[in-house]
Amino acid sequence: MAKNKTETVTEAPTTAAPAEAEAPSLGVQDLQNAAQIIDIAMTRGAFRANEAAQVGAVYNKIEAFIKTVAEQQNQNAEAPASQ
Repeated sequence: MAKNKTETVTEAPTTAAPAEAEAPSLGVQDLQNAAQIIDIAMTRGAFRANEAAQVGAVYNKIEAFIKTVAEQQNQNAEAPASQ
């Protein structure tokens, strides 16, 4: 004799989206946090040896970008002060 199973489906509550939803943004602080996460994960051995080069390459790109943005911000901050 087979038993009939009844499944209860629960739907997630829907929320009304605002008329003008903000586009997701990614800032320098977010990239600094990502670099820190990568550094901690590497220190804790979260990646395999064959993944280390790829992870390191991404980390280096993030760090270079952060450095470039910081230099640009410093130049922009100094420019109005010297005028």
